[in-house]
Amino acid sequence: MTLRPTAPQGAGFDAPDAVHRIGPYVVRRARPSDALAYCRADAEMVAFSYPDVMPPIWSQQRLDEADGLAPGREREFAANLAAEARGEEPQDRTWLALADDTIVGICVSRSTPQDWESINEVQPIPGVTQQLNHLYLQPTARGTGLADALMDLALPGHLPAYLWIIGGNARGWRFYERHGFSGDGIAYSCGPVWYDAPLFRMYRTA
Repeated sequence: MTLRPTAPQGAGFDAPDAVHRIGPYVVRRARPSDALAYCRADAEMVAFSYPDVMPPIWSQQRLDEADGLAPGREREFAANLAAEARGEEPQDRTWLALADDTIVGICVSRSTPQDWESINEVQPIPGVTQQLNHLYLQPTARGTGLADALMDLALPGHLPAYLWIIGGNARGWRFYERHGFSGDGIAYSCGPVWYDAPLFRMYRTA
């Protein structure tokens, strides 16, 4: 059996069962039982994050597909937690931020390229393997420091990493710059689901 590569030495990820109190929010890893709530919250946050970039129908499409994605997410959450339990590097680590029982924030870090990167033969950044794959908040949680806390959990110790950011997301670009990321000039199309919007790569090194 081939084991997945472990995280970089001293990466410092929290334990899968860790629970964090961040101001009024509780932050923990996503569990299989969270799958449906995750998909609905994720769709809502994504759908309303790009009002100046995507047409209104795109937001509705994201909301309409949410429930159908839940079975796949349930399997992914279970597989990733099981990998960590075996001492292997999971493909994804997913954190949820909750206010009472409501998901108000989602963050995902990834140890492998996304499938579309491999298909398009995207050149890796030397020494950078971790990816910040997802970071979204409900509007009520913005400006609270929650995004910074989720970033620190997803990429502890200023871990070298890269991410993809959609063109026109100036707020997100400034946030990532504040965390040490810079654009490298690499750009791709988001594809037809995202109306071929431009997608840019940002990264940070040690």
